[in-house]
Amino acid sequence: MKKLSFNKRRLKHGSLATAMTVGFVAVVVLVNIIVNLLVERFPMDIDLTEDNIFQLSGQSIDYIKDLDAEVTVNVLAEEETFKNNNDYYRQAYEVIMRYEQYSDHIQVEFIDLYQNPDLQQKYSRETLGTGQIIVECGDRYQILTSYDLFNTQVDQSSGYTYITSSAAEQAMTSAIMNVTNADPPTVAVLTGYETTDISDFTDILTSNGYVVEEVNLMTAESLSDYDLAILAAPVIDLSSSDLDKLDAYLDNDGRFGKNLMYFASVTQPDLPLLEEFLSEWGITVGDGYLYETDAASTYFSPTYTLQEYGDEAYTETLATTDLPVLIPVCRPLSSSFGESGSASNRATYTLLSTHDTAVVYPYETAAEDWDPNTDGEQASYATAIAGTRTKYDQTTALISTVVAFGSVDMIHESFLSFAALNNGDYVLNAANVLCDKEDGITIVPKTLGTTSLGINQNQVNVIGGAAQFVLPILVLITGGVIWMRRRNK
Repeated sequence: MKKLSFNKRRLKHGSLATAMTVGFVAVVVLVNIIVNLLVERFPMDIDLTEDNIFQLSGQSIDYIKDLDAEVTVNVLAEEETFKNNNDYYRQAYEVIMRYEQYSDHIQVEFIDLYQNPDLQQKYSRETLGTGQIIVECGDRYQILTSYDLFNTQVDQSSGYTYITSSAAEQAMTSAIMNVTNADPPTVAVLTGYETTDISDFTDILTSNGYVVEEVNLMTAESLSDYDLAILAAPVIDLSSSDLDKLDAYLDNDGRFGKNLMYFASVTQPDLPLLEEFLSEWGITVGDGYLYETDAASTYFSPTYTLQEYGDEAYTETLATTDLPVLIPVCRPLSSSFGESGSASNRATYTLLSTHDTAVVYPYETAAEDWDPNTDGEQASYATAIAGTRTKYDQTTALISTVVAFGSVDMIHESFLSFAALNNGDYVLNAANVLCDKEDGITIVPKTLGTTSLGINQNQVNVIGGAAQFVLPILVLITGGVIWMRRRNK
């Protein structure tokens, strides 16, 4: 019988080669696992787009790296659905994930509303929808919608709204700054004169970083601790002493910098003392209510009038002006300073107004056969006015402001939460302007329409050719050399 012989040298080299191969494969697998974990937690990828559209700016990175509060970002959608919606949502997804990578205090979660109906109960005063983002820190939160994440424009010929650029980073960083602000603006909701409940509006203020308290004007000694006071449609005239409190509050010991937001109502009786106070700030609240003769400028009813935007200081930071503000059953406003709109150091500015086809319906004196087309004067009527008082400390302007709206009904929940209207964003933005509340940092919107990798076509061809042909050939040559060397040993 022929004995089997073993080449110990070949066996040794073969065993070593096998061990090295197994070890190499194990190392590759381990390295791959580690790299994947690191990439998920830290921003290790390279953004080759020309404007770094998938990266955070240095401003955002510097801010969130110093965070010491725990922030949760709840994206109300399945992760794959959100990021694959379109190119802009993919960019927003990448940006949102960067926040978690740059800060151990930020956690991003994707939640399917249909699978988690209890979430709506937690935010019972909100109308949650798929695609919204809830940025939350403790008891304070802010909800972002698609209008916050993206800048949009309406095609006038088709009526189609399309995305023009991404504001995802601006919206996210601003929301985080709002919910973690250690010195939030304070609001006093004035009571004591049978004012209207405006909790729908104050809930929005609270969720956007304001500290809101009810203050009985009759018993309060001072309002100096508040940045903004709100007086909502009182039906009892204010006393002279309480109007003096408002005067003292707005004067602020000569430093100014205080603000009052007033909402009127068609159900109010004559309030001569309050009306005189408003007149001193350049605001006259007229009788009757506005009636729109052009159906295209209404919503459901001629008394539900769609508004035109006025002073740019109250619109330039709005997410969009493509959506209208609706004011129902609105009293007409005007400047008591006449056409000039100013007197001494006081001035008025129209913030909102009807289209020029509105008339005033004198509901208390109108005849039964009153006809809006013949008995009313068609014009554009102011529905929101700001009255200011200004003084200068050297070159610094010190300003106190009273803003009046013609109808308290415009901040009812049904209008604030209606996605087709801009009521909620507008009144919130007005409060932000009055309180000089920064939305956060200013970041240039990012456009994806002509996204490029920042390389020319020749470079694209070279890289593509290398990936398609050169690398496989190199792998084959390397494998062949190794095989030949082993075969000849």
